[in-house]
Amino acid sequence: MADDKKTEKSSPAERMAEVKEFWNDQAREHGTGLSATTPDPIAKELEVAALMRHLDPQLDTLEIGCGNGANIFRLVAHLRGCILGIDYAKDMIAAACASCAKNFAPEDDRISFKSGDIMEDLGTFGKFSQIFTVRCLINLPTLEHQLQAVRNIAGILEPGGRLVLIESVRQGQETLNSLRLAVGLEPISYHWHNLYMDQDAFLAGVPEDLQLIEIDNFASLYFVISRVFNAKLTPPGTTPDYRAPINEIAAQLPSIGDHGPLKLFLFEKGVAA
Repeated sequence: MADDKKTEKSSPAERMAEVKEFWNDQAREHGTGLSATTPDPIAKELEVAALMRHLDPQLDTLEIGCGNGANIFRLVAHLRGCILGIDYAKDMIAAACASCAKNFAPEDDRISFKSGDIMEDLGTFGKFSQIFTVRCLINLPTLEHQLQAVRNIAGILEPGGRLVLIESVRQGQETLNSLRLAVGLEPISYHWHNLYMDQDAFLAGVPEDLQLIEIDNFASLYFVISRVFNAKLTPPGTTPDYRAPINEIAAQLPSIGDHGPLKLFLFEKGVAA
């Protein structure tokens, strides 16, 4: 179920252009704020904590789909190598650059942001031993586009390098919605600009030289408590508070189960014999 029919009759190319403009609009409206890329600050904290567990602090790092730099600025104390963020939305890159100029000295060139499209040649950015995305692939219109994006990433990943994908998965969303239905809540709709990954089809189609090391269901319990418990306890006619105390408690608990859309996929690129 989608919450908007804007792209229902669009071709993949038209949809990609519409989604790109959506993110430029978000940057113009929210600038450097977290709300430019997510309404849920606790989920963002969980994403960053998961990245810290799986990214090697010693390696130079590329984030593809960096938005306004929200992830990179939260990781800068953890990652001690050079960090490059790229995004196809020029207004997002402008916001990231503005934050960088405001918060870092000009001589500190360890962090940089550039315009770049995951569906185009990434070779101009060089090779990296560590690359990550956060809810980037779900903005592409088809499974084949998602897989082509991963092939593009694999092309600039060094042998032995690690790829960390935090993406939203359709199977997890459906499981979460089944729990909501069980307590009389409406299912959560998909945003018009997102195509949640089909986990099974996606994993079956990734390049053979990318070895899946781990799937981290880091936000499963949080989504059950925030989207089911908190939603059910919220008085009718009011919007659940993302910062509700029960959500704050949920974020402190170790995650269990496979009941939410957000997952982290850790891959390593094989070394040629």
